[in-house]
Amino acid sequence: MRKILLLLAFALQTTYLFSQDKLLFYEDSLQKLGKVITSDTIEANRTAANYQFIKTLVDALKEKKSFDYPFQKLNSFISVKTSDDNKFRLFSWFTRFNDGGYRYFGAIQVNNPTKLELYPLLDNSNDLLALSNLADTTLNNKTWLGAVYYQIISVNDGKEPYYVLLGWKGKSMLSSSKVIEALRFVNSEPVFGKPVFETAAKSKTFANRLVFDFTKNASMMLRYVKNDNTIVFDHLVPPDKKSEGIKEFYAPDLSYDGLKLRQGKWVFQDNLKLSNLPDESDELFIDPAKDGQNVAPVLN
Repeated sequence: MRKILLLLAFALQTTYLFSQDKLLFYEDSLQKLGKVITSDTIEANRTAANYQFIKTLVDALKEKKSFDYPFQKLNSFISVKTSDDNKFRLFSWFTRFNDGGYRYFGAIQVNNPTKLELYPLLDNSNDLLALSNLADTTLNNKTWLGAVYYQIISVNDGKEPYYVLLGWKGKSMLSSSKVIEALRFVNSEPVFGKPVFETAAKSKTFANRLVFDFTKNASMMLRYVKNDNTIVFDHLVPPDKKSEGIKEFYAPDLSYDGLKLRQGKWVFQDNLKLSNLPDESDELFIDPAKDGQNVAPVLN
């Protein structure tokens, strides 16, 4: 009996190592494709490499134990973030067009040890950004507001646990966005949007998501302060009265607002006093050209 158990353990270990070797091979292939996606000067080459990247990534995730594989060599090309409760991880990245536009790609991998449970995220930005009620619209993985997410915040609300995603969304040659998005799982499937974000101080109006537009010439801080359960961000203003309402011209004014978690909802806080300290967490997918702000705010 002991001999059988040892043989079984050896077989399982061999299978695991073989799977890890295959994942390493896939990672190397993905790394090469990532360099083409981000660096090639020809748009058609970037597009072709991206579709091959998607296919290769799916093949890699079909391997056993793929959920635990970190894909560290891809940190310069895509964002891979795992929820604190280890229930899922989120892949997100973008490709650029020659006209300065972007297209976003992503997938949610659920931690399922018996089979691959993967939800592709399909960028529907063109249709969604034209909506007047985007802040109140509920979306799914097939109608996704594309973004690259750099933080996942777990909210253990007793009624319906959910997650807050902080992300960056390049839009054009003129403007970028930062996004605060809610993600929950309904009947095991991802749903984007939950009315938990207060839109202004004491408004008592709660949106499904918040999108902050600003000029490409500026950087916007958007960060979660875990010790205070607060999401803090730059206050954005137009450069002059003529630009009011034209969000592609907005920029930070050196004041800060925030959202504080209270009873499962995020209540707006204005005029926060902050000090900035170096942060070791990696907000990788901010605007590569402009948004190099890697500091974490601390509430005074």
